[in-house]
Order: sequence, then structure tokens, then C-alpha cells
Amino acid sequence: MSGQLDWSLVSLDRRSREPIVEQLAAAVEARIATGLLAAGDRLPTTRELSSALSINRGTVQSAYRKLQDSGLVESRVGSGTVVVGPPEPPAFSPDRILSRRAKGLLSNRDPEPPAPLLADFSRLAPDERFFPLEDFTQTLASAWGKRRDLWQYAPPLGLPELREEISRRLRAHGVQRGKDEILVTSGAQQGLDLLFRTFTDPGDTVAFESPTYSGAIGLARLAGVEILPLPMRRDGPELSALTGRRVKLVYTMPERQNPTGVTADLAKRRELAAALPATGALLVEDGYEEPESGLPPVSSLETERAVWLGSLSKDLAPGFRIGWIAGPVAVIDAVARVKKTADFQTPLPLQAAVAEFLSEGADRRARKSRALEVETRRIALERALSRHLPEIAWWGGEVGNPIFWLELPRGVSGRRVAERAALSGVGVSAGADFDPEGEDRANLRLSVSRVEKRQIDRGIELLAGALRTAMAASPARTAPLV
Repeated sequence: MSGQLDWSLVSLDRRSREPIVEQLAAAVEARIATGLLAAGDRLPTTRELSSALSINRGTVQSAYRKLQDSGLVESRVGSGTVVVGPPEPPAFSPDRILSRRAKGLLSNRDPEPPAPLLADFSRLAPDERFFPLEDFTQTLASAWGKRRDLWQYAPPLGLPELREEISRRLRAHGVQRGKDEILVTSGAQQGLDLLFRTFTDPGDTVAFESPTYSGAIGLARLAGVEILPLPMRRDGPELSALTGRRVKLVYTMPERQNPTGVTADLAKRRELAAALPATGALLVEDGYEEPESGLPPVSSLETERAVWLGSLSKDLAPGFRIGWIAGPVAVIDAVARVKKTADFQTPLPLQAAVAEFLSEGADRRARKSRALEVETRRIALERALSRHLPEIAWWGGEVGNPIFWLELPRGVSGRRVAERAALSGVGVSAGADFDPEGEDRANLRLSVSRVEKRQIDRGIELLAGALRTAMAASPARTAPLV
């Protein structure tokens, strides 16, 4: 086909700032891309093309070299310069266009453990068998059938009757927030995401307890913020790192902190409230489960600089995806504007059903039934740890608390122990999953929320075996377990 082309028609602008070499190479490339030149076609010799275009032969040679470097042509002995053809476009791969923040999240993905597990201590979600499914189904059907307004867009903050019920629950624990100071969200995770979007920019500093909830760490990485760790102690977070620092958010769980199970004492709560003004931060108090300590929430001690992040996920059922943010009107209005750009609203029929469910006290009855079983399992786990791992200390695990934060011997990889336990059919959470800096802590989190009582002793026996195997394979010297 190249023989049919009139190369004298190639347009070269000698007054352009673009070099003639670049113009000529681009002209030939365009003819290859559009099919005027096919693979195997021979280009004119450098002498022929320089004559046809009245340009220097060296210019043509330079243009051909550029095309050859691009893989579009090649020089063959006896054939001259031959078209190879346009390179095949690379196969599409999402990895090629991932943002740096998304790559950071995906690189931390853990392999799925073998299923089924004999004993799964890794999950903190409530056991759905204690949820009154039939009662709620009737409530949901009733809400959907009686009110046509539920099929429209929601008020900006959420259904008023649900916000009133949430306000009533908060008042019972000392958090005084009216319904206009509450925003309904699709779970607490969305609430935390909205707070990051509303109040932080990439590079800002936020303060986190360390270790802390893994979902919060993921959101912080996605937001591109810097995390200031506040090391956890038995009385709550160590706050000295806040001295002289300006931070945007302080994220805390004073009640049954996840993953340590620690409940901060009153002195620590007051210390945290007193530290806020100097930091300029908004405190985010994660009330992922209804408080039982009787201690005042930090949100009740510092009302102008704090929000309460609530959810029904751990109290009732994760599938509800009903959560809320309770805080000052100015904060709630700002977050509501951001939420509207993301999803407009949390589904109204579900909000209405949950509001009726709460007003009837059905959640209290379900929680009471579940709490008795959790306590039975907690006692069984405590006894199993004492029997099979007597040298291991833990935090949490007090009456009614399903969380045990195990302290492994120094130098032991919590992640390696979790991997070996999974191979034995036991699910546990590695301490590294909760470390803001990704450190492989010598810790494990165990929860009795979903493990059957009859499986607990055998599960801990297998975990003890996995720990001993990991210790034997560890390059670090650790004291043997008896």
C-alpha cells in the first residue's frame, strides 16, 4: 500500500517551532495508525523521501530512528525500512490506574481462612440467632405498607421519629442531643467516613488510640491523613502525644475499646475532655455498643467539641446499616451537606421500621437475651485460656465483655500465629490488623460474640498448639510456654 501513497503530499510546516524531524515522524505514525500503512509495507528510502519533501536526508534518517525506537518500523537487510504496525494496546488492568491510597488498602488484604472453622474467635459481630427476625419483619412490612411518604426522599438529617428515639437513648447515658443534632447514616462506618471527608484534607493529622478499630485505620489511609498514635493503657489512651500538637480529629472508644476491650476510667475521660481545646480537634467518640459502665461519655463532658458515633451493628444486627452522628448543630449541618452529595439518604422504610422497633423496646429484649449467652461464652473462654495458655495475660474479658486482647511472648508474630491457627480451623485476629502503623504486634484479639460454647475449649487448645509452633519457628528467642 505504501507504493500508492503520494509522499509529496506530506505537509511539513517549516515555520513551526516543532522540529521537522518530529513532524515527519508524526505524519508517518498517523498513516500507520489509520491503516494507510499496514504491517509489512515498505517505507520510501531516505533518499526518495528527502527528495519528495525537499528536506535533508539526515532529517529523514532521524525520523525513521524515532519510529523504530517506538516499535512502529524496523530496518531489514535487503528490504529497507518496513512497517511493523501499531503496537497492541496493553490489556486493561485496574492496577494500572489505582490511586496510591487504594493501593495501600489492597496491599493489606489477608487471605481467607479455610472454611468451615471449628471455632471463629475473629469476629465481633453479634450472633444473629438472638435477633427477633420475625418481629422485625412484621414491623418492617407494617412500616412499608402504611406510609407512602417513606418511598420519597428523606429529610436531610433522617426520619424525625428515628432521630427522636436516638436522642432518647443518648439522654439515658448523659449525652444531651436533640433530634436536630442527630444525622442518620448508613452505619457507623459511613458516619466516620463522612467525618473524615468533612473535616480533613490529605496530610492533616488525626489522633487514634493504638491499637484501634481496623475500619478506622482503613478510612484514615484512604483520606490520606497522618495518624498520631495514642498508646493504649489499662486505664485508657496515653495522651501525652497530644501536648503541643494541633490535630483535626481525635478518635476514641472509651467503652470496651476495640480491640483491647479496655474501658477508660473516669479520670482518663476527664483528661481527654480537658486536652481537646489546646489541640483544636473535634473528638469522635465511637459508641459502637451501648455503654454499660455507668461512666459519663466524653461527649457529655465536652459538648461543643465532640460528636457521638452510634450504630445498631453491634447492638442488634450489622445488616441494618443504621448509624448516626450526634453533635453540635454546626457540625451536623456540615456533615449532612457532604452526605447529600454521596448517597442522598439512608433508606426511609428501614429508618421507620427501626424507629418503631426501638420505641417498642424490642432491641432491649434482644440485647438482654444475647448478653446472657455472651457471658456464658466469656466464662468458658476465660477457663479455656487458663487451662491451655496459663502463661498468657490479657486485657478486657471482664463480666459481659466479649473481647480478649492476648499478650503473646515478646518477639512472637501475632500475624504468624493467626495464620497457623487458621490452618488448624481456629479464627483469631492478629494484632497487626489494629495497629495504625501496621506493626506486627505480639497480640491477638479474641471475641466470643459468635463462637459456640461447646467449641471454645477445643478452639483454645488448637490455638495453643499454633502458638507453640509459631514460637518454635520464630528467629527471636522467646520463653517456652509450659
